[in-house]
Amino acid sequence: MAMDQRHVQKIIGQVFAGQEMDEACRRRDIGAIIRVLSRHGITQGQIATLTGIAQGRLSEYKTGKRVPTATSTFEAFADGLGMPEKARRALGLAPMGDGDTAQRADLGIPTDTFDLQLLAEAIGKRGEDVKRREMLSMTAKIGATTVAVQSEVWEQLAYALARPSALSEAVVREMEARSAGFHKLEEMMPAQAIFKGLAAHIKEISTLLNGAASDPKDELRRRLIVAAGESCVLAGWIASDMGSSATARNFYDTAERAAKEANDLSIIACAYGYRSYIPSGKGNHGRARALLGSALELLPPSESPGTTAWLAARHAEESGALGDKARALQSWEQATEAFSIADPEEDRVWTRFLDSDRFDSFRISTYSKIGKLEEAEEVARSVIARLTELDKKRAAIILGDIATAHLIHGSINEAARLAREGLSAARDTGSAIWTPRFEVLAQGLRRWQHRPAVRAFLEDLATARRQTAWSRR
Repeated sequence: MAMDQRHVQKIIGQVFAGQEMDEACRRRDIGAIIRVLSRHGITQGQIATLTGIAQGRLSEYKTGKRVPTATSTFEAFADGLGMPEKARRALGLAPMGDGDTAQRADLGIPTDTFDLQLLAEAIGKRGEDVKRREMLSMTAKIGATTVAVQSEVWEQLAYALARPSALSEAVVREMEARSAGFHKLEEMMPAQAIFKGLAAHIKEISTLLNGAASDPKDELRRRLIVAAGESCVLAGWIASDMGSSATARNFYDTAERAAKEANDLSIIACAYGYRSYIPSGKGNHGRARALLGSALELLPPSESPGTTAWLAARHAEESGALGDKARALQSWEQATEAFSIADPEEDRVWTRFLDSDRFDSFRISTYSKIGKLEEAEEVARSVIARLTELDKKRAAIILGDIATAHLIHGSINEAARLAREGLSAARDTGSAIWTPRFEVLAQGLRRWQHRPAVRAFLEDLATARRQTAWSRR
C-alpha cells in the first residue's frame, strides 16, 4: 500500500536526523542517500515524484553507475525531499530562504573583481543553464549582500591560506563553483569584462596550492588542481579572444601541467581543442585538425561525451575545410553519436556551451564545406528561428557559416547580407575570436564589390578594423 505524503515526509525527517545520513550528505553521496531511504521504505518512484529526477537516473546514482556533480541536481534533490537545513548545509547548499534577498535597482553587469568572482560562484552553484536576464537578477542579489558575503569568503580563504594543509571542503567547493561559473559567464559577457576576475581567481587557487604540501593522496588538493586547470584553459581561450596568442599559450601550458599532476587528461584534450582555433583562424586547417586528432586520442573512452562531441564536430569542420569529405562525415558521425548521450550539466565545465543550437552550428559549417548546401541551409533556418536577441555571439558564428554556404553556392547578395548581420553581431559581443571568418568572407566577396550589398559589408568591415584591434590569428 502506498504511503501518503505526510507519512513520507515524516520518515524523511527522521532519517535525515541520523548520523548515517549526515555523513552521506557531507560526502555528497546521493547514491548512499537513496539506499538509506530505500531501507526505510521510501521507493525510487516516490523520490522521483518528489524531486523530478527520472527514476532511471536515480537508479544509476544508487548503483554508482553515474555520480552527480551539478549543483542543480543536489538542489532538486534537497528541495524535493524537503531536507532539513543541516542536511542542505552538509551538501553545500544555501538555506531555502536565500532566494528572497532583496534586489537593488541597478542591474548592471559588475566590473569589480570581487563581484565578478561572487557572480561566477553563484552561477556555478546553480549548475543549470542561466540566461542573461537571470544573470542580471543574480547580480542584483549579489550587490545587495556583497559586504556580508565578502567578509565570510575572505575569512574562509584567509584561514586556508594561513593553514593550507587544512584545506576545507567549503573552500574547495567555492573554487570549483567559481571555475564553473566563469565558463558560463564567458558565453554571456565580453572577454575583457571577465578576464580580470578570472585572473584573480586563478591567483587565489595558485596561492592555496603553493602553500599546500604535495600529497598524491590528498583529494582536496587534487580537486583544487583540477579547478586550476579548468580555469586556465578558459583564461587561455579568453586571452586568445582578446588577441594575445602568447598569453593564451602560457595559460594552456599551465593547464596541461595541472592536468598531468591531477591525472586528468580531459583538461589537456580541452586545451588542444581551444588551441585548434588559433591555426584555424590563420587558414592552417591541417595544424588545427592535427591538434583535434591528438585531443580525441588523449580523451579516455566515455570520459566526457560532451567533450568528444565538441572535438569530433570541430574535427569534422576542419576536415571539411581541407576538402576531406570522407573524414568529415566520419568525424561528424562520431560527434553525433557522442552528442546523443551527452549531458552537459553533468559533464565537464567547458562543455556546457554545447546545446543543440551550438551543435547544429558545427553541422552547418561542416555541411557547407563538403558541398551539402541544401542540408546546411535547412539546419541554419531552423537554428536562426530558435535564436533570441540575446544570443549575439552564437548568432555571429552561425550567420558567418550560413554566409559562407551561400558564397560557395553562388548566392552573392545573400552571402553579403548575412555576413553583414554576422559582423554586426560579433561587434556587439566585443569578441574577436570569430572575426577572421568575416575577413575570409570579405576576400571571397571582393570581386563583386560593385554590388551594393557587398560594398555595404566591406565598408562595415573596414570600420570595424579601425575601431578595434582585431587579431588575424
